[in-house]
Amino acid sequence: MNSSSRHGYKTAANIDNMMDRLGIDVGCRVVPRFGLLFSCALRNCGSCMRRSACTEWLATEHAVFGPPNFCPNFDLLWELLCDSGIDPRTYSGR
Repeated sequence: MNSSSRHGYKTAANIDNMMDRLGIDVGCRVVPRFGLLFSCALRNCGSCMRRSACTEWLATEHAVFGPPNFCPNFDLLWELLCDSGIDPRTYSGR
């Protein structure tokens, strides 16, 4: 495994944490309608060069709801947040 593969693997772990933080049910990834969106989000996260910024964002409290602007999945995450086919958990204000 080359270093870029290891970097992608480590970074990709943040997508589940990001979705959990935003209240997106990651269990929907098995639904064919949403599988491609989740696959794209995982791929984007794996190639992201802002891992430290993402980890820091996930570790802090936020008053604003929604993904951070620097996230390569910004649009995908908003699409998942706004899709009525995914039943988001109640936002806990974390």
